[in-house]
Amino acid sequence: MTTVQPRLALHFDLTPRSAATDADSAFLAACVAWLGLDQGQQLSWETPSNHTLDGGRILRWAPYREGGTALADIVVHAPDPLDRSLQWSTHVTYVVTTNTSGSVHRQVNIRVGTEGGLSNGAPPPVRPPRLLSELDTQFTLVSNDGPLQRIPTQLEAGTLDAFVRFVLCDPARTMPVLLLTELPDGGYVLPPEQFAAEMFGLGLCFMLRHSDTFALSDAVGGHARSVFLGSARAYLPGFTLESDPFQHPLVLARALALPGERRRLVQRLAEVSVQRPFSDPAIVDTLRDQRASSYGKRPDATEALAAAESGVEMDKGQLISLVRQYEDAVRAAEGELSRTRERLVEAREQLEAERASARALRTTLAAHKERQPISKPASDAPQSVLEAVERAQALYSDALRLLPSAFSSSRESSFPDPDTAWSYLKALGEVGRRRQDRALGRPLGEVFTDLGVDFSPGPSDGSRKTPYIFRDGEREIECADQLRKGANPLTCLRIYFTSSEDGGFVIGHVGRQIEVVAPPAPVAAPPE
Repeated sequence: MTTVQPRLALHFDLTPRSAATDADSAFLAACVAWLGLDQGQQLSWETPSNHTLDGGRILRWAPYREGGTALADIVVHAPDPLDRSLQWSTHVTYVVTTNTSGSVHRQVNIRVGTEGGLSNGAPPPVRPPRLLSELDTQFTLVSNDGPLQRIPTQLEAGTLDAFVRFVLCDPARTMPVLLLTELPDGGYVLPPEQFAAEMFGLGLCFMLRHSDTFALSDAVGGHARSVFLGSARAYLPGFTLESDPFQHPLVLARALALPGERRRLVQRLAEVSVQRPFSDPAIVDTLRDQRASSYGKRPDATEALAAAESGVEMDKGQLISLVRQYEDAVRAAEGELSRTRERLVEAREQLEAERASARALRTTLAAHKERQPISKPASDAPQSVLEAVERAQALYSDALRLLPSAFSSSRESSFPDPDTAWSYLKALGEVGRRRQDRALGRPLGEVFTDLGVDFSPGPSDGSRKTPYIFRDGEREIECADQLRKGANPLTCLRIYFTSSEDGGFVIGHVGRQIEVVAPPAPVAAPPE
Protein backbone atom coordinates (compact mmCIF):
# COMPACT_ATOMS: atom_id res chain seq x y z
CA MET A 1 0.00 0.00 0.00
CA THR A 2 1.36 3.42 -0.95
CA THR A 3 1.73 6.17 1.61
CA VAL A 4 1.38 9.91 1.25
CA GLN A 5 4.76 11.63 1.00
CA PRO A 6 4.72 15.08 2.65
CA ARG A 7 6.00 17.67 0.16
CA LEU A 8 5.14 21.02 1.75
CA ALA A 9 4.02 22.22 5.20
CA LEU A 10 3.23 25.87 5.93
CA HIS A 11 1.71 27.64 8.93
CA PHE A 12 0.71 31.32 9.18
CA ASP A 13 -1.32 33.58 11.40
CA LEU A 14 -3.76 35.79 9.48
CA THR A 15 -4.22 39.46 10.37
CA PRO A 16 -6.85 41.36 8.35
CA ARG A 17 -5.34 44.37 6.57
CA SER A 18 -8.42 46.45 7.41
CA ALA A 19 -10.55 46.51 10.55
CA ALA A 20 -13.59 46.68 8.30
CA THR A 21 -12.79 43.34 6.65
CA ASP A 22 -15.18 40.46 7.25
CA ALA A 23 -12.35 37.96 7.78
CA ASP A 24 -14.37 34.75 7.37
CA SER A 25 -15.94 36.01 4.14
CA ALA A 26 -12.52 37.18 2.89
CA PHE A 27 -11.06 33.74 3.54
CA LEU A 28 -13.97 32.13 1.70
CA ALA A 29 -13.50 34.48 -1.29
CA ALA A 30 -9.76 33.68 -1.40
CA CYS A 31 -10.54 29.95 -1.50
CA VAL A 32 -13.08 30.40 -4.30
CA ALA A 33 -10.55 32.41 -6.35
CA TRP A 34 -7.78 29.87 -5.68
CA LEU A 35 -9.92 26.91 -6.73
CA GLY A 36 -11.45 28.70 -9.74
CA LEU A 37 -15.02 27.80 -8.79
CA ASP A 38 -17.89 28.84 -11.04
CA GLN A 39 -21.25 30.26 -9.96
CA GLY A 40 -22.75 26.81 -9.42
CA GLN A 41 -19.94 25.63 -7.16
CA GLN A 42 -19.78 28.33 -4.51
CA LEU A 43 -18.73 27.56 -0.93
CA SER A 44 -20.84 28.46 2.09
CA TRP A 45 -20.13 28.67 5.80
CA GLU A 46 -23.54 27.13 6.43
CA THR A 47 -23.23 23.77 4.67
CA PRO A 48 -20.48 21.31 3.73
CA SER A 49 -20.06 20.36 0.10
CA ASN A 50 -18.16 18.20 -2.36
CA HIS A 51 -17.30 19.24 -5.90
CA THR A 52 -15.68 17.72 -8.96
CA LEU A 53 -13.53 20.38 -10.60
CA ASP A 54 -11.71 20.73 -13.90
CA GLY A 55 -8.57 18.66 -14.43
CA GLY A 56 -9.98 15.73 -12.45
CA ARG A 57 -9.74 17.57 -9.11
CA ILE A 58 -12.00 16.57 -6.23
CA LEU A 59 -12.83 19.14 -3.55
CA ARG A 60 -14.21 18.58 -0.05
CA TRP A 61 -15.33 21.58 2.00
CA ALA A 62 -16.25 21.07 5.68
CA PRO A 63 -17.03 24.31 7.61
CA TYR A 64 -18.16 24.93 11.16
CA ARG A 65 -18.90 28.14 13.11
CA GLU A 66 -20.14 28.49 16.64
CA GLY A 67 -19.96 31.66 18.71
CA GLY A 68 -16.47 33.13 18.45
CA THR A 69 -14.87 30.02 16.95
CA ALA A 70 -14.69 28.76 13.38
CA LEU A 71 -13.10 25.83 11.57
CA ALA A 72 -12.87 24.98 7.91
CA ASP A 73 -11.15 21.98 6.32
CA ILE A 74 -10.51 22.14 2.58
CA VAL A 75 -9.11 19.02 0.93
CA VAL A 76 -8.28 18.95 -2.77
CA HIS A 77 -7.20 15.77 -4.55
CA ALA A 78 -5.74 16.16 -8.04
CA PRO A 79 -3.92 13.86 -10.49
CA ASP A 80 -0.48 14.97 -11.66
CA PRO A 81 -0.76 16.40 -15.21
CA LEU A 82 2.20 14.32 -16.49
CA ASP A 83 2.07 11.17 -14.36
CA ARG A 84 -1.51 10.05 -13.93
CA SER A 85 -0.47 7.42 -11.38
CA LEU A 86 0.62 10.23 -9.06
CA GLN A 87 -1.99 11.93 -6.89
CA TRP A 88 -1.54 15.33 -5.22
CA SER A 89 -3.41 16.24 -2.05
CA THR A 90 -3.67 19.71 -0.52
CA HIS A 91 -5.19 20.06 2.95
CA VAL A 92 -5.95 23.57 4.21
CA THR A 93 -7.13 24.10 7.79
CA TYR A 94 -8.49 27.50 8.82
CA VAL A 95 -9.03 28.06 12.56
CA VAL A 96 -10.52 31.04 14.42
CA THR A 97 -10.52 31.30 18.20
CA THR A 98 -11.50 34.08 20.61
CA ASN A 99 -9.94 34.43 24.06
CA THR A 100 -11.61 35.68 27.23
CA SER A 101 -10.58 39.29 26.52
CA GLY A 102 -12.33 39.19 23.15
CA SER A 103 -9.12 39.06 21.06
CA VAL A 104 -9.57 37.03 17.86
CA HIS A 105 -6.79 34.78 16.56
CA ARG A 106 -6.86 33.38 13.02
CA GLN A 107 -4.44 30.94 11.48
CA VAL A 108 -4.12 28.74 8.42
CA ASN A 109 -2.17 25.48 8.04
CA ILE A 110 -1.35 24.14 4.58
CA ARG A 111 -0.07 20.64 3.87
CA VAL A 112 0.72 19.27 0.41
CA GLY A 113 1.55 15.62 -0.24
CA THR A 114 1.83 13.09 -3.05
CA GLU A 115 0.82 9.46 -3.32
CA GLY A 116 1.77 6.88 -5.92
CA GLY A 117 3.77 7.73 -9.01
CA LEU A 118 6.51 5.91 -10.87
CA SER A 119 8.98 4.22 -8.54
CA ASN A 120 11.97 5.22 -10.69
CA GLY A 121 10.75 8.72 -11.52
CA ALA A 122 12.23 11.96 -10.25
CA PRO A 123 10.31 13.75 -7.49
CA PRO A 124 7.74 16.04 -9.14
CA PRO A 125 8.17 19.78 -8.58
CA VAL A 126 6.16 21.38 -5.81
CA ARG A 127 5.28 25.01 -5.32
CA PRO A 128 3.21 26.92 -2.74
CA PRO A 129 -0.51 26.97 -3.60
CA ARG A 130 -1.85 30.17 -5.14
CA LEU A 131 -4.07 30.44 -2.07
CA LEU A 132 -1.23 32.31 -0.32
CA SER A 133 -1.29 35.06 -2.95
CA GLU A 134 -5.07 35.29 -2.73
CA LEU A 135 -4.98 35.53 1.07
CA ASP A 136 -2.25 38.17 0.91
CA THR A 137 -4.66 40.64 -0.71
CA GLN A 138 -6.87 40.78 2.41
CA PHE A 139 -4.58 39.49 5.18
CA THR A 140 -1.03 39.93 6.41
CA LEU A 141 0.48 36.45 6.62
CA VAL A 142 2.65 36.20 9.73
CA SER A 143 5.09 33.36 10.34
CA ASN A 144 6.81 32.52 13.61
CA ASP A 145 9.68 34.74 12.39
CA GLY A 146 7.68 37.72 11.15
CA PRO A 147 5.33 38.84 8.37
CA LEU A 148 5.77 37.85 4.73
CA GLN A 149 6.65 40.71 2.37
CA ARG A 150 5.91 41.13 -1.33
CA ILE A 151 9.04 43.28 -1.68
CA PRO A 152 12.30 42.06 -0.09
CA THR A 153 13.48 44.09 2.90
CA GLN A 154 16.49 46.29 2.07
CA LEU A 155 19.43 45.68 4.40
CA GLU A 156 21.85 48.46 5.34
CA ALA A 157 25.56 48.10 6.03
CA GLY A 158 25.23 49.47 9.55
CA THR A 159 22.72 46.81 10.56
CA LEU A 160 24.43 43.73 9.11
CA ASP A 161 26.13 42.66 12.32
CA ALA A 162 22.79 42.73 14.15
CA PHE A 163 21.07 41.03 11.20
CA VAL A 164 23.56 38.15 11.29
CA ARG A 165 23.49 37.83 15.08
CA PHE A 166 19.78 38.18 15.74
CA VAL A 167 18.22 36.90 12.50
CA LEU A 168 20.53 34.49 10.66
CA CYS A 169 21.99 32.95 13.82
CA ASP A 170 18.76 32.95 15.83
CA PRO A 171 18.43 29.36 17.14
CA ALA A 172 14.64 29.77 17.37
CA ARG A 173 14.25 30.70 13.70
CA THR A 174 11.96 28.29 11.83
CA MET A 175 11.87 29.76 8.30
CA PRO A 176 14.69 30.13 5.76
CA VAL A 177 16.08 33.61 5.16
CA LEU A 178 16.51 34.39 1.45
CA LEU A 179 19.13 37.02 0.60
CA LEU A 180 19.35 38.49 -2.93
CA THR A 181 22.42 40.58 -3.80
CA GLU A 182 22.99 43.34 -6.32
CA LEU A 183 25.20 42.91 -9.38
CA PRO A 184 28.55 44.78 -9.35
CA ASP A 185 27.35 47.13 -12.11
CA GLY A 186 24.01 47.76 -10.40
CA GLY A 187 20.61 46.13 -10.69
CA TYR A 188 19.62 42.55 -9.98
CA VAL A 189 19.55 39.38 -12.07
CA LEU A 190 15.76 39.48 -11.78
CA PRO A 191 13.51 42.09 -10.16
CA PRO A 192 13.45 41.66 -6.37
CA GLU A 193 9.63 41.69 -6.45
CA GLN A 194 9.65 38.72 -8.84
CA PHE A 195 12.15 36.84 -6.67
CA ALA A 196 9.99 37.44 -3.58
CA ALA A 197 6.83 36.39 -5.44
CA GLU A 198 8.36 33.09 -6.62
CA MET A 199 9.55 32.30 -3.08
CA PHE A 200 6.44 33.68 -1.32
CA GLY A 201 5.59 31.66 1.76
CA LEU A 202 8.84 29.66 1.73
CA GLY A 203 11.08 32.15 3.49
CA LEU A 204 11.70 35.75 4.53
CA CYS A 205 13.21 37.77 1.67
CA PHE A 206 15.93 40.42 1.98
CA MET A 207 18.12 42.24 -0.53
CA LEU A 208 21.61 43.73 -0.24
CA ARG A 209 23.57 46.31 -2.26
CA HIS A 210 26.82 45.16 -3.87
CA SER A 211 28.87 47.68 -1.85
CA ASP A 212 27.55 46.16 1.39
CA THR A 213 28.35 42.52 0.55
CA PHE A 214 31.90 42.97 1.87
CA ALA A 215 30.49 43.88 5.28
CA LEU A 216 28.25 40.81 5.13
CA SER A 217 31.30 38.60 4.44
CA ASP A 218 32.99 40.03 7.52
CA ALA A 219 29.87 39.53 9.63
CA VAL A 220 29.42 35.84 8.67
CA GLY A 221 33.12 35.03 9.05
CA GLY A 222 34.31 34.91 5.45
CA HIS A 223 33.36 34.40 1.83
CA ALA A 224 32.31 30.76 2.23
CA ARG A 225 29.11 31.64 4.08
CA SER A 226 28.50 34.96 2.36
CA VAL A 227 26.70 35.88 -0.85
CA PHE A 228 27.65 38.49 -3.45
CA LEU A 229 28.04 39.33 -7.18
CA GLY A 230 24.30 39.12 -7.90
CA SER A 231 23.88 35.67 -6.36
CA ALA A 232 21.18 34.59 -3.90
CA ARG A 233 21.49 32.41 -0.82
CA ALA A 234 19.07 30.58 1.44
CA TYR A 235 20.19 30.59 5.06
CA LEU A 236 18.28 27.65 6.49
CA PRO A 237 17.16 27.36 10.14
CA GLY A 238 20.02 26.37 12.42
CA PHE A 239 22.65 28.52 10.67
CA THR A 240 25.69 29.47 12.73
CA LEU A 241 29.06 31.03 11.93
CA GLU A 242 30.51 27.50 12.00
CA SER A 243 27.86 25.95 9.72
CA ASP A 244 28.82 23.91 6.67
CA PRO A 245 28.22 26.43 3.85
CA PHE A 246 27.03 23.65 1.54
CA GLN A 247 24.00 23.10 3.76
CA HIS A 248 22.76 26.62 2.95
CA PRO A 249 22.02 26.68 -0.80
CA LEU A 250 23.86 29.27 -2.91
CA VAL A 251 22.50 30.11 -6.38
CA LEU A 252 25.06 31.95 -8.48
CA ALA A 253 23.97 34.90 -10.61
CA ARG A 254 24.21 33.00 -13.88
CA ALA A 255 22.05 30.17 -12.52
CA LEU A 256 19.60 32.52 -10.80
CA ALA A 257 18.53 33.83 -14.21
CA LEU A 258 17.33 30.34 -15.17
CA PRO A 259 13.77 29.39 -14.12
CA GLY A 260 14.84 25.77 -13.65
CA GLU A 261 17.48 26.73 -11.09
CA ARG A 262 14.98 28.82 -9.14
CA ARG A 263 12.60 25.87 -9.15
CA ARG A 264 15.38 23.75 -7.66
CA LEU A 265 15.69 26.30 -4.88
CA VAL A 266 11.91 26.15 -4.30
CA GLN A 267 12.17 22.36 -4.08
CA ARG A 268 14.90 22.63 -1.44
CA LEU A 269 12.88 25.13 0.59
CA ALA A 270 9.81 22.91 0.37
CA GLU A 271 11.88 20.03 1.76
CA VAL A 272 12.93 22.25 4.65
CA SER A 273 9.30 23.17 5.38
CA VAL A 274 8.43 19.50 5.91
CA GLN A 275 11.35 19.06 8.32
CA ARG A 276 10.12 21.73 10.74
CA PRO A 277 7.33 20.05 12.72
CA PHE A 278 4.07 21.80 13.50
CA SER A 279 0.65 20.51 14.42
CA ASP A 280 -2.87 21.87 14.43
CA PRO A 281 -3.89 23.65 17.66
CA ALA A 282 -5.36 21.40 20.34
CA ILE A 283 -8.74 23.05 19.85
CA VAL A 284 -8.97 21.78 16.27
CA ASP A 285 -9.85 18.24 17.31
CA THR A 286 -12.48 19.62 19.69
CA LEU A 287 -13.99 21.74 16.93
CA ARG A 288 -13.98 18.79 14.54
CA ASP A 289 -15.86 16.71 17.07
CA GLN A 290 -18.38 19.53 17.57
CA ARG A 291 -18.72 19.83 13.81
CA ALA A 292 -19.42 16.10 13.47
CA SER A 293 -22.03 16.36 16.22
CA SER A 294 -23.71 19.35 14.57
CA TYR A 295 -23.80 17.58 11.22
CA GLY A 296 -25.41 14.55 12.90
CA LYS A 297 -28.18 16.65 14.47
CA ARG A 298 -29.40 18.05 11.18
CA PRO A 299 -32.84 16.80 10.08
CA ASP A 300 -32.68 14.32 7.30
CA ALA A 301 -35.07 12.26 5.13
CA THR A 302 -36.10 10.14 8.13
CA GLU A 303 -38.78 12.74 8.87
CA ALA A 304 -40.08 12.46 5.35
CA LEU A 305 -40.27 8.68 5.60
CA ALA A 306 -42.10 8.88 8.94
CA ALA A 307 -44.54 11.40 7.50
CA ALA A 308 -45.21 9.20 4.47
CA GLU A 309 -45.87 6.16 6.65
CA SER A 310 -48.31 8.09 8.86
CA GLY A 311 -50.21 9.36 5.85
CA VAL A 312 -49.44 13.01 6.56
CA GLU A 313 -49.29 14.94 3.35
CA MET A 314 -46.27 17.18 2.70
CA ASP A 315 -46.11 19.88 0.09
CA LYS A 316 -43.43 20.01 -2.59
CA GLY A 317 -41.36 22.64 -0.77
CA GLN A 318 -41.14 20.53 2.38
CA LEU A 319 -40.11 17.48 0.39
CA ILE A 320 -37.42 19.40 -1.49
CA SER A 321 -36.13 20.83 1.77
CA LEU A 322 -35.93 17.41 3.40
CA VAL A 323 -34.23 15.86 0.38
CA ARG A 324 -31.63 18.63 0.43
CA GLN A 325 -31.08 18.09 4.13
CA TYR A 326 -30.65 14.40 3.47
CA GLU A 327 -28.06 15.13 0.79
CA ASP A 328 -26.22 17.45 3.18
CA ALA A 329 -26.23 14.77 5.85
CA VAL A 330 -24.83 12.20 3.41
CA ARG A 331 -22.10 14.61 2.33
CA ALA A 332 -21.29 15.36 5.95
CA ALA A 333 -21.03 11.64 6.72
CA GLU A 334 -18.78 11.17 3.71
CA GLY A 335 -16.71 14.12 4.87
CA GLU A 336 -16.27 12.71 8.36
CA LEU A 337 -15.34 9.33 6.91
CA SER A 338 -12.78 11.04 4.71
CA ARG A 339 -11.44 12.92 7.75
CA THR A 340 -11.07 9.67 9.65
CA ARG A 341 -9.17 8.22 6.73
CA GLU A 342 -6.93 11.30 6.65
CA ARG A 343 -6.19 10.93 10.35
CA LEU A 344 -5.19 7.34 9.69
CA VAL A 345 -2.99 8.44 6.79
CA GLU A 346 -1.39 11.14 8.95
CA ALA A 347 -0.66 8.57 11.65
CA ARG A 348 0.95 6.31 9.07
CA GLU A 349 2.96 9.26 7.73
CA GLN A 350 4.20 10.06 11.21
CA LEU A 351 5.17 6.43 11.75
CA GLU A 352 7.03 6.35 8.43
CA ALA A 353 8.78 9.62 9.29
CA GLU A 354 9.92 8.16 12.61
CA ARG A 355 11.20 5.06 10.84
CA ALA A 356 13.06 7.23 8.30
CA SER A 357 14.58 9.24 11.14
CA ALA A 358 15.75 6.04 12.81
CA ARG A 359 17.31 4.84 9.53
CA ALA A 360 19.10 8.19 9.11
CA LEU A 361 20.45 8.02 12.66
CA ARG A 362 21.73 4.49 12.07
CA THR A 363 23.39 5.62 8.83
CA THR A 364 25.05 8.55 10.55
CA LEU A 365 26.25 6.32 13.39
CA ALA A 366 27.70 3.82 10.94
CA ALA A 367 29.43 6.60 9.02
CA HIS A 368 31.03 7.91 12.20
CA LYS A 369 32.16 4.43 13.18
CA GLU A 370 33.71 3.91 9.75
CA ARG A 371 35.08 7.46 9.79
CA GLN A 372 33.29 8.17 6.54
CA PRO A 373 31.88 11.63 5.73
CA ILE A 374 28.15 12.05 5.33
CA SER A 375 27.37 12.99 1.74
CA LYS A 376 25.83 16.43 1.21
CA PRO A 377 22.36 16.78 -0.36
CA ALA A 378 22.29 16.12 -4.10
CA SER A 379 20.55 19.46 -4.65
CA ASP A 380 23.82 21.19 -3.69
CA ALA A 381 25.84 19.51 -6.46
CA PRO A 382 26.82 21.72 -9.45
CA GLN A 383 25.23 20.78 -12.73
CA SER A 384 28.23 21.58 -14.98
CA VAL A 385 31.98 22.10 -14.80
CA LEU A 386 31.37 25.79 -15.57
CA GLU A 387 29.09 26.06 -12.52
CA ALA A 388 31.82 24.44 -10.41
CA VAL A 389 34.28 27.10 -11.64
CA GLU A 390 31.80 29.90 -10.91
CA ARG A 391 31.23 28.50 -7.44
CA ALA A 392 34.99 28.38 -6.83
CA GLN A 393 35.26 32.02 -7.86
CA ALA A 394 32.41 32.97 -5.52
CA LEU A 395 33.58 30.99 -2.48
CA TYR A 396 37.38 31.07 -2.83
CA SER A 397 38.08 34.43 -4.47
CA ASP A 398 40.49 35.16 -1.62
CA ALA A 399 42.69 32.15 -2.47
CA LEU A 400 42.00 31.42 -6.15
CA ARG A 401 42.27 33.68 -9.19
CA LEU A 402 40.60 32.21 -12.24
CA LEU A 403 41.78 33.50 -15.61
CA PRO A 404 39.29 33.99 -18.48
CA SER A 405 40.68 30.84 -20.11
CA ALA A 406 39.53 28.81 -17.08
CA PHE A 407 35.93 29.83 -17.73
CA SER A 408 36.08 29.25 -21.50
CA SER A 409 37.69 25.81 -21.07
CA SER A 410 35.19 24.75 -18.41
CA ARG A 411 32.31 25.83 -20.65
CA GLU A 412 33.58 23.45 -23.35
CA SER A 413 34.43 20.60 -20.96
CA SER A 414 32.88 17.16 -21.51
CA PHE A 415 33.89 15.87 -18.08
CA PRO A 416 30.81 13.93 -16.90
CA ASP A 417 31.09 14.52 -13.13
CA PRO A 418 30.77 18.22 -12.18
CA ASP A 419 30.63 17.33 -8.48
CA THR A 420 34.15 15.86 -8.68
CA ALA A 421 35.33 18.97 -10.54
CA TRP A 422 33.94 21.05 -7.67
CA SER A 423 35.63 18.84 -5.03
CA TYR A 424 38.99 19.32 -6.82
CA LEU A 425 38.52 23.09 -7.00
CA LYS A 426 37.39 23.15 -3.38
CA ALA A 427 40.54 21.23 -2.36
CA LEU A 428 42.64 23.72 -4.32
CA GLY A 429 40.92 26.63 -2.59
CA GLU A 430 41.35 25.15 0.89
CA VAL A 431 45.03 24.41 0.26
CA GLY A 432 45.49 27.94 -1.08
CA ARG A 433 44.03 29.41 2.11
CA ARG A 434 46.30 27.22 4.22
CA ARG A 435 49.32 28.41 2.25
CA GLN A 436 48.28 32.04 2.65
CA ASP A 437 48.04 31.48 6.41
CA ARG A 438 51.49 29.81 6.41
CA ALA A 439 49.82 26.75 7.92
CA LEU A 440 50.56 24.09 5.29
CA GLY A 441 53.93 22.73 6.52
CA ARG A 442 54.16 19.91 3.94
CA PRO A 443 54.82 19.55 0.20
CA LEU A 444 51.84 20.05 -2.06
CA GLY A 445 52.04 16.47 -3.32
CA GLU A 446 51.53 15.03 0.15
CA VAL A 447 48.70 17.40 0.96
CA PHE A 448 46.78 16.64 -2.24
CA THR A 449 47.35 12.90 -1.78
CA ASP A 450 45.73 13.09 1.66
CA LEU A 451 42.78 14.87 0.06
CA GLY A 452 42.40 12.10 -2.55
CA VAL A 453 43.41 14.38 -5.42
CA ASP A 454 45.89 13.35 -8.14
CA PHE A 455 48.52 16.10 -8.34
CA SER A 456 51.27 16.42 -10.95
CA PRO A 457 53.84 19.20 -10.44
CA GLY A 458 55.28 21.22 -13.28
CA PRO A 459 58.97 21.03 -14.24
CA SER A 460 61.37 21.96 -11.45
CA ASP A 461 63.67 23.66 -13.94
CA GLY A 462 62.31 27.19 -14.21
CA SER A 463 64.10 27.79 -17.49
CA ARG A 464 62.21 24.96 -19.17
CA LYS A 465 59.02 26.31 -20.73
CA THR A 466 55.81 24.30 -21.09
CA PRO A 467 52.86 24.75 -23.48
CA TYR A 468 50.60 25.60 -20.56
CA ILE A 469 50.64 29.36 -21.16
CA PHE A 470 47.48 31.42 -20.57
CA ARG A 471 46.77 35.08 -21.13
CA ASP A 472 46.00 37.45 -18.28
CA GLY A 473 45.26 40.79 -19.90
CA GLU A 474 48.45 42.01 -21.56
CA ARG A 475 50.70 39.37 -20.03
CA GLU A 476 51.05 35.61 -20.10
CA ILE A 477 51.10 33.23 -17.13
CA GLU A 478 52.51 29.71 -17.16
CA CYS A 479 50.29 27.27 -15.22
CA ALA A 480 52.22 24.00 -15.33
CA ASP A 481 51.01 22.29 -12.14
CA GLN A 482 48.07 19.94 -12.66
CA LEU A 483 45.22 18.25 -10.83
CA ARG A 484 44.13 15.21 -12.82
CA LYS A 485 41.09 12.93 -13.04
CA GLY A 486 40.51 10.36 -15.78
CA ALA A 487 42.65 9.16 -18.66
CA ASN A 488 40.59 9.93 -21.78
CA PRO A 489 42.09 13.20 -23.09
CA LEU A 490 38.70 14.39 -24.37
CA THR A 491 36.51 13.63 -21.35
CA CYS A 492 39.03 13.79 -18.50
CA LEU A 493 39.49 16.65 -16.06
CA ARG A 494 42.69 18.69 -15.99
CA ILE A 495 43.15 21.77 -13.81
CA TYR A 496 46.30 23.70 -14.78
CA PHE A 497 47.45 26.17 -12.15
CA THR A 498 50.42 27.92 -10.59
CA SER A 499 51.22 29.62 -7.29
CA SER A 500 50.45 33.30 -6.83
CA GLU A 501 52.56 35.83 -4.95
CA ASP A 502 50.21 35.87 -1.93
CA GLY A 503 50.38 32.09 -1.49
CA GLY A 504 47.17 31.24 -3.30
CA PHE A 505 46.81 29.85 -6.80
CA VAL A 506 46.16 31.14 -10.32
CA ILE A 507 44.07 28.76 -12.46
CA GLY A 508 44.45 28.95 -16.21
CA HIS A 509 42.46 25.96 -17.43
CA VAL A 510 39.70 23.65 -16.17
CA GLY A 511 38.62 21.02 -18.67
CA ARG A 512 40.06 18.57 -21.19
CA GLN A 513 43.71 17.63 -21.41
CA ILE A 514 45.90 20.03 -23.36
CA GLU A 515 47.77 18.13 -26.02
CA VAL A 516 51.51 18.43 -25.96
CA VAL A 517 53.03 18.22 -29.42
CA ALA A 518 56.42 16.56 -29.26
CA PRO A 519 59.17 18.40 -31.14
CA PRO A 520 60.27 16.67 -34.35
CA ALA A 521 63.14 14.28 -33.94
CA PRO A 522 66.42 15.68 -35.22
CA VAL A 523 67.42 14.45 -38.67
CA ALA A 524 70.69 12.59 -38.66
CA ALA A 525 73.37 14.15 -40.82
CA PRO A 526 74.30 12.11 -43.92
CA PRO A 527 77.60 10.31 -43.59
CA GLU A 528 80.50 11.96 -45.32
